[in-house]
Formats: sequence, C-alpha cells, structure tokens
Amino acid sequence: MGIRFGFSDECGNYQPVRTEKQNNIHPYYFRSLFLMDGDDYKLLSNKFKALKTEFGLPQKEIKWAHIWSLRSCQRYGKAPKENKDFYFLKDIDYHKIIDFAERSLLLLTELENCKTIYTITNNKSNAKFSEKDLFKMHITTLLQRVQFETQIKQNDLSVLFFDPIGDKKSKLLRETYFDIQTKGDFVKNYSHIKDSLNLEYSHHSAGIQIADFLAGVITGVLKGYDRSIEIFNKAVYPTLRHNKRKILGAGICEVPTNNNHRNELREFLKKHCQ
Repeated sequence: MGIRFGFSDECGNYQPVRTEKQNNIHPYYFRSLFLMDGDDYKLLSNKFKALKTEFGLPQKEIKWAHIWSLRSCQRYGKAPKENKDFYFLKDIDYHKIIDFAERSLLLLTELENCKTIYTITNNKSNAKFSEKDLFKMHITTLLQRVQFETQIKQNDLSVLFFDPIGDKKSKLLRETYFDIQTKGDFVKNYSHIKDSLNLEYSHHSAGIQIADFLAGVITGVLKGYDRSIEIFNKAVYPTLRHNKRKILGAGICEVPTNNNHRNELREFLKKHCQ
C-alpha cells in the first residue's frame, strides 16, 4: 500500500456579508493543496531546509504574506516594528525571499509524483453562505480530486494536513470534515482518504509552508502581478492537476461551481499563463 500526503493552506478572507472595501482587499478566498508520495516527504523537507541555508535565511517559518509586508517597508525606507511577525527578516532584501519562494515551489516539480490543486471563491459574486458551508464546499472539492488521484492504485491511501487557523475556525474545519465523512457517504466516495483531518502547525511543517507559497502565488496571479505570474508558470503550472489537458475543474476549481466565473478564469489564464 502506498501512502500519499496532501498539504493544504488558505489565503484571502470570506464574510457572508461583504463591503466593497473588503472585496477590494480580498477579492478571492483560496485554498491550495499539493499531493505527493509520502516516501518522498523526508527528502522534500531536507531540501527545503537546505534551501533556507543556501539563501542565508533563518530556519524559521517564512510566509508569503511576509514578502509583501517587507516589500512595503523597504520601498518606503521604513524598518518593521519589533512586534511584527516578519521582524526577523528586517535585514533581508525582499527580492531574495521572493526568489526563495520560487525555488521552494520548484522543489515540487522535482518530485516523481506531485499534483497541485486550487479551490477559488470569487468574493465579488452575489453568493452568500455561511463560513461552515464555504469550508464544506472547498473541502469537498479537494477531497473529490484527491480521491480521483489516489484511487488509481487500489490500495493507496492519502492523508491530509491542513494549517490551523485559530481555535474557533480550526474546530469548524474539523466539524466540517466530520460532517462530510458521516453525511456524505465517506466510505463509498472517499475510501482512499484517511478518515480524519490533521491540523499541523505550519512552523513545524515544510509541507504546510510550501502550501502557503502555493496559495499566495495564485493570489498574485489573479491580481495581475508579473512576478507571481512568472513563478506560477515556471514552478506551479507543471504540477497543476489536469483532466485531458484541461485544468479548470481539475486543478483550478471555482467554488461554488459557476460557469461565468470559470469563463473569466479561462480567459485570464489563457492571456497570462501557459
């Protein structure tokens, strides 16, 4: 039996009732996931740590959000305040950290068997649903794609790891996963996925840290940032899940399903991405 690991993180924000200002700040809510052979995880983790050493970075968690906070400080010649979580990067050029994020994502292309999946909610749509329903739709969409990938070999099993997002939301994630398990005919539909959601601290996990970069880069892509698009094309697109060469609905999935949103994504990706 082969064991596969899936690492997932979120980016953006969602509220059932949203102002125009909130939508401009967070036009999308994303969840990223990459699926890999469990046997390769130790190698990936060691390469990730070695990469930090190569770039002269501390062996601490570096988040995609740190890059843009640091960029803002450096562009205006300001030093970050000591109480900021990216303060430890104050003496490092943010360009170096962007290059580190790109090299980290390129590690996924070196894996023998890796698939990347995104779920995306457009906050500018008129859809309104509870946060629990949002989580349920995103998790269900991810589980379906993970099941398709894992069931290729009869006895393989995937184990999923999510980043905790505060006590209240982490509890909601677990409850949502449990609802899908018990009310969604889990054994029949997701028989190749472990029946429990694992919440793994990101600062302990190379997998979750790389999933954070995955989530961050797609945010930059859809905001039209050239560097994000460059990283996506070079380091993410090669691992993006597809079905008969189509990535929409397979590797990039709008949540909830919306043909207008899918067509917008199709035209955008056709213009900017491979």
